[in-house]
Amino acid sequence: MPEPLITHRFHFPLEKQFSSLNDYLDSFIQLEDHEDTTLEKAEAKALHEASIRYRIAVAKAKGWLTGESSPNAPRKQPEPSPVQTRHDIMLKHVVNFSTLMGQERRSNISRAKRIALMVAQHFKKLDGTDEKEIKAEERRIRRLAKQTAQEVRKKWKLAERVLQFLLHHFLMTRL
Repeated sequence: MPEPLITHRFHFPLEKQFSSLNDYLDSFIQLEDHEDTTLEKAEAKALHEASIRYRIAVAKAKGWLTGESSPNAPRKQPEPSPVQTRHDIMLKHVVNFSTLMGQERRSNISRAKRIALMVAQHFKKLDGTDEKEIKAEERRIRRLAKQTAQEVRKKWKLAERVLQFLLHHFLMTRL
């Protein structure tokens, strides 16, 4: 096997810190939160937690951590508004534009339905107007024919009466 070509200092293997795998595994401590850590980190974490507990005890002794809020206690500050990046602005624009497109699509569909209904009603009215005019004309003609027939009957009855009167008068004068 050829020798490896070493061109950088990181190509060299690191020196061994532990003599065996068991020594390496024993150098870690597992805490309550199932987190592996080294002895130095565990001691630093314990010191930090101890300082926090000490400060809490001091605050309780001074009466700051009672049920009422202390005038010295810091007020809760409002959360700063997150800084919007170009990507956030673009996403907001895309969502807004998508909403507008959906609204426009729905309004166009409803407008098209209304226009189609209006056109259908217009042509139905035109068709109905022709039929109505035809029916009205037929009714007018029937009424005219009926009135004409009644007038003709009246004249015939009048003519019959006159004729009967004349016949009767003529016959009476001859006898």
